[in-house]
Order: sequence, then C-alpha cells, then structure tokens
Amino acid sequence: MIRLIRSFRLWGLILIALHLAAPLLPEPLAWGVWPATYLPAGLRWSLALVAAALALRGDALWRRIRPAFAGLAWPGWLGRALPLVIAGLSVIPFYLFRIRHLRWGDAYILANAIPHPDVQLTYVWQAPLDVFLHARLWQLANRLWGWPDPIPVYWAVSTLCGAVFVWAALRLAASLGRDAAERLLTVGLLLTLGTMQLFFGYIENYSIMAVGVTLFLWLGLRTLRDGLPLAWPATALALTHAFHPSTIILAPGLLYLAYLLHRQGRASARQLLASMAVPYVIVLVGVFALMTAGQHGLDALLGVDAPGGADRRWFVPLFAVTTRWEHYTMFSLAHLLDILNQQLLSAPAIWPALILTAVLGWRALPRQDGVFRWLALLALLYLFLTLVWNPDYGGQRDWDLFSPAALPAAVLLAHVLGRALPDRAMLAAAGWALIAAQAFHTLAWIYQNTLPYAV
Repeated sequence: MIRLIRSFRLWGLILIALHLAAPLLPEPLAWGVWPATYLPAGLRWSLALVAAALALRGDALWRRIRPAFAGLAWPGWLGRALPLVIAGLSVIPFYLFRIRHLRWGDAYILANAIPHPDVQLTYVWQAPLDVFLHARLWQLANRLWGWPDPIPVYWAVSTLCGAVFVWAALRLAASLGRDAAERLLTVGLLLTLGTMQLFFGYIENYSIMAVGVTLFLWLGLRTLRDGLPLAWPATALALTHAFHPSTIILAPGLLYLAYLLHRQGRASARQLLASMAVPYVIVLVGVFALMTAGQHGLDALLGVDAPGGADRRWFVPLFAVTTRWEHYTMFSLAHLLDILNQQLLSAPAIWPALILTAVLGWRALPRQDGVFRWLALLALLYLFLTLVWNPDYGGQRDWDLFSPAALPAAVLLAHVLGRALPDRAMLAAAGWALIAAQAFHTLAWIYQNTLPYAV
C-alpha cells in the first residue's frame, strides 16, 4: 500500500501548493482556498512549510518523540475524564477566535431580524428549534444585560456546541477505533475539517445541527457494536431534524441501521419500527405545537415559510436559470466549480482520500462490514444533497448549509483507512499526510473569519 501513502502525500502537497497560489487566482473561481490570502505572506509560507514537512515526515518525528510520552504514568481518573477536560479547554480557542462578521448565510438577517421590534423573528420553519432557542436566549439576555442584538448569544451557543462536538468526537473515536492509532486518526480528521468554523462563534443555524449529526454517528456506532437501543440514535436524529430539516437526508441511514439490527437478530421488525417512530412522533408533535403556539403553524409551512428558499425551488435547475436565486444549471461548469470549492473549504482531504483509497486499495475495503456500509450510505446521502440542492446565495455564502456533510465522510475515511492499512506505521504516515495539509487550510479559514468583513 506504499502507493496509497505516496498518493496521500502528493495530494497533501498539492493542497498546500493551491493555498500558496491562491493570491494568483480570482476569488469566484477559487474561493475554497481563498482563506489563505488573508494570512500575512510570511505566516502563510511558514505554515505551509511546517505543514509540508509534517505531511512528509510527521510519522518519523512522532516515532522519535513517542517514547518520551510512553514512560509517563497517568492516574486512572485522568484517562476517564480526559474527553471532558479536553472539551472544556476547547471553549478557549473557540471563543477567542470567534467570527467577527455577518457575511455568511443568513447571519445578517438573523442578527437584525431577531431584535427588530417590527419583526421579532422567533418562529422559522427552516430551522425551528435553532431560531427559537437563539431568539429566546437573546430576549433573556436583553432583559438581564441589555444586549442590543443576538450576536453574543450566537457566539456563546456556538462555542458551547464546539465543546460538545469535541467531546462527542472523542467518544466517537473511542467507539470506532480499535487502537490508539485509529482513534487519533479519527479525531485528527474530524477536528481539522473546515466544518470546525461552525464552532468558532458562528452566527447561523448550523452549529447545533452539526453536533446532532456527530451524536447520531456516535450513538449509531454504539448501537451496532455495543447493543445500545436504537431509540438513542433515533432520538438524536429526530431532534437534529427539528434544529435543521436539511438533516432529513440522513433518515434513510436510520432505516438502514434498523435493517442491520434486524439482520443480526437483535430485535423484531415491530420493535425496531417502534424505536424509530416514537421519538420521531414526539419530536414532530412537539415542533408543530411550538410553531402553532407562535402563530406560525401549518399555514406558514405551506405558505409564506415554505421550504426551498426565497423562490421555493429546492434543487439546482437542470437546463435553465429562471430566478435570481438560481446561479447555474446542474451540468454547468459553474456548478462543478462550486462543488469542488465546497469540498476544498469544508473537507479538503476527505473525499480525495476516499477516492484514492477506493482506486488503489479496493480489495482492502471492508465492503461486507455493516459499519462500513452504514457510514458509506450516510456519506453518500449527504454528498447527494450537496450536489442537487440549490444554494440561494451561491455556494460560497451558503457554504455552511453543506459543511456538515463532511462529518460522516470523515468518519468513513477513518474507518476505511484503519482496515486498508493494517500496518500501523503506514496508517500513521497516511494520517500525517492528510491531517497536516487539512489543518493548514483550516487554520487559514478560521483566521479569515476573525477579521471584519467590508461588504
């Protein structure tokens, strides 16, 4: 599998080179790597050199310094509490390097419509529980501390979501990985995604739902491997739908999870259906009751607040653009460029590595493994959404809508590499190549968003 390692290192170097070349490229064509242009030139080149060195020789460096850590004696309680300690400490960088502008998605609308006396935005079907929660928290903060807008509320909620995400990622890695190498690979791939920007004080409707997707992945793995009742991942996914309905795309994954459990003889079809239906019905009834109480019930869902964005068109048009909220047709070069840039921004190492692994290591893929099939289905479902859903604001401004799609794909990659590269030295080399390059990108992306943006 040395060819696979070399291909990962080559892609890592190509990715780093793309970021160094970003100032020479027009932003509309290369917005996926454009964050690198915000770094001062000296810092950009220094980080690039460090990333390239780690991508090529990080595994050798780790072999040299690892014995120094192996001799340390850790108290047992620290090992058990470590995920909570790391998650708690993560709030510091999440808050210190929080976003400082309202450029992305509906951030400007949310920041102004929630406190506006004539609007008082609270009930929205596009993100029912998310907008409601932020609006109510701002109303409380406004009464207690006089906050004029909900921006500090979004900062706080996003930061706390980041801590929960880090904890969930560590728990997920413990469930997925068979040894320390696989667990570190899983955590490294997840925590260097561009999707992490959602937890740096992000002002939009996606921070909570990204945590929900991660919890669903973790609980689903525990259901498959540890006998956790299906009701747990079903409840996590149902609540995630209530925070953002775009995650309904993952519902077939829940059904497939039930199918795998039925094949294993873990429960009857009736029991499995009840385990899924009861949480879904409770959440659905609760959301409808909440929205109806706010005078924004079924009539609004079918009328003024119907899904599909401003023009109520869900999908990228096939052959002709007919509204100002459509930017290209399905099979156009502009659509392809947006898709490529979306991947570069949110998960620059993930799908390229999955494709390379499928091409160069097809025989090593655990194709008969239920976990592999389940994760592959989730990753492909979310990828399908990014390919067909129409971004009203264009791919760059609506990057956040598609960014959680990187989560199941990253977990799938970690699972696949752990099986395709049984040699732990090769697995470490693969991890360093991918994670170093991806981390370089994400550092630039987070730095960009700490700067004010002038429209």
